Amino acid sequence: MGGQRQMNASDILDKLLVEAYVPPLSLIREDGRISDLANPLSVIMLIIDLETEISMNGIQGYIGNSTGRHASTTVDALRVIGCNDAAKTLAAILKKADDCGMTHDAIQRDRRDLEEFAITQFRQMHGSKWDGINDELNNKVIQIDFEQVFHQAETFIETRKNAFVTALSAVK
Repeated sequence: MGGQRQMNASDILDKLLVEAYVPPLSLIREDGRISDLANPLSVIMLIIDLETEISMNGIQGYIGNSTGRHASTTVDALRVIGCNDAAKTLAAILKKADDCGMTHDAIQRDRRDLEEFAITQFRQMHGSKWDGINDELNNKVIQIDFEQVFHQAETFIETRKNAFVTALSAVK
């Protein structure tokens, strides 16, 4: 624990990028506490989930996976750390997707008959119904400057360092 007290915000963020996906920190996501923006750890975990999912599966994967249940809260998390432009961009993406019927629930409905952990391609699973919107959403999501988002996240962490050190002290 003493070593963690010496960690800077960048070190803390790097550790969270890994530890956020394993217990005990992953339980915050699983039990819904991740939506509590009064908890600084939840704010950062939402942002980590956003960047991770978009990097791995695109905006469609973000909306459709479990992370998509918290998409509107993630917009607020971006605002909390001072990333208003990124928040506006994500909010616009989510509105456009919603207007076209590409919602978390709609994507999940298309997945309901899949076996757990089945590997599929977005178009294979959903057909062409969202072809018209996919390029637009992808072009918009690249406008989110994740380097700036993580810089702001580090500033946020630095001002709340004790909360993060305490959270990380629970990690073995």
